[in-house]
Amino acid sequence: MKCIFLLSGEDLDMARDEVMALAGTEDHWMFDNVLVLDADFRFDRLSLTRKVYQHLFECSYADLDRMMAEYDWKKVYRNHFSLRIINLGPVKLPDKEALLAKHIWNKVREPRVDLKHAKTKIEIIVTGEKIFVGLVKKDINNEFSKRRPNTRPGRHPTTISPKLAKACINLTGIPVGKVLVDPFCGTGGIMIEGGLMRFNTIGYDISEKMLKMCHRNLDYFLIKRFRIEIQDATTLRNLLDYVVTDLPYGKSSKITDKLELLYADFLKTLENILRYKAVIIFPNSIDYLALLNKTGFVVEKTYNVYVHKSLSRNIVLISKPNKED
Repeated sequence: MKCIFLLSGEDLDMARDEVMALAGTEDHWMFDNVLVLDADFRFDRLSLTRKVYQHLFECSYADLDRMMAEYDWKKVYRNHFSLRIINLGPVKLPDKEALLAKHIWNKVREPRVDLKHAKTKIEIIVTGEKIFVGLVKKDINNEFSKRRPNTRPGRHPTTISPKLAKACINLTGIPVGKVLVDPFCGTGGIMIEGGLMRFNTIGYDISEKMLKMCHRNLDYFLIKRFRIEIQDATTLRNLLDYVVTDLPYGKSSKITDKLELLYADFLKTLENILRYKAVIIFPNSIDYLALLNKTGFVVEKTYNVYVHKSLSRNIVLISKPNKED
């Protein structure tokens, strides 16, 4: 199905790539924060998308009224409808919902309008280049505020946000049935999002204290399908399907030197046991490309996420090289 994705504005590159990873395609069109592509997956998996629409048609500003009048609204109308204009670009479409809604009213049998609970939600998205008209398929509300790190019984100051954790999981494109592993699971932020997405998750950490907090957090959010163990991430031996992890970090140069050795050892281990893809989150104090260049990993995507004035995170999607290349 041809779909329209209305992306949130924090990081458009990451938001676009999250959708494409789950859709399994690189073919797309992008206009402002509107992404258009063919897709068929569980849209509620998305983290950085606000709404998903069935693409009905697109047109210029001048052709909108004619296209609204010509479209066969009987194909999508169910019970009652609403119409809303969303202005995204510098050119604003005047407030004319009522006039445009008349085209739908005139084309369907027994038309009814319900602005709050419509079965047929039509939205007109106005970008800087063109207008998209779509039928709302999913209005995504992830309720991230209810899962903020400071709301959990087991807390740690460096835990990543649930929105970023979920986006990182999706960037791997992990399909249903595969296992998600976090080798530095800490208090379980990534495992919580993976569990809520219905994946079996495994978490390893060298700290018993962290694992106790992780278990409390997973229980708090009613996550059932998980396993956590005390393990050194640099000595793992079992094959791992998909990995998402936020590496531990410190601020002093002495700690940073030790971290570089830790990261290098971990990446060497991961190179031997990773089956498919991984998202590794590095602190900005580390030259992550220099470390990755010493491995055989393919760096597919990189993103920089600002946290505060003394910390940014580098999000890196890596994979094993194609043996046929």
